[in-house]
Amino acid sequence: RTLAQHFDLSRLCEYTVEAGRPDTVTAEKLAVLAENGVTRVSINPQTMEEAVLEAIGRRHTAAQFYEAYDLARRCGMDHINTDLIAGLPGDNYEGFRATVEGILALDPESVTVHTLSMKRASNLVIQRRADYGGAGEAARMVAFSAERLPEAGYRPYYLYRQSRTAGNQENVGWAKPG
Repeated sequence: RTLAQHFDLSRLCEYTVEAGRPDTVTAEKLAVLAENGVTRVSINPQTMEEAVLEAIGRRHTAAQFYEAYDLARRCGMDHINTDLIAGLPGDNYEGFRATVEGILALDPESVTVHTLSMKRASNLVIQRRADYGGAGEAARMVAFSAERLPEAGYRPYYLYRQSRTAGNQENVGWAKPG
């Protein structure tokens, strides 16, 4: 409501809100978003691999993601984005592939594939963990998504690079035509 009071939203083609972690998505929040003109929500599983979620300290489960996604659909959200991260510690090509296939089975309108960014304050950087071998896997994961998502009817609509990404990969937003 505050945004609408201070900005002219009448010409927006898309109004996106990061719904956030699946364990924080509620019917009440989704209703408020819908009532205030939000046309797209992003629900971010990052991965569907339970062991990886635990390893990276996420408090949600894959089941909670599926519940949040279903809730968003039931609350009338007809454009849902899902964020995935390639190169997460503990993940591998097969796990990432299974995550992508699980997401595609839901048929979201858009999927964003981020590559893990090695933030200066992250444990991976601070501890200089020699056991992190994700750069090569991240490149394979991004290559898989660049092959699989177009096969499923998605097209890239933005690309950006961050510094310190695993395998020097990019982040790509994919969407269905229209």
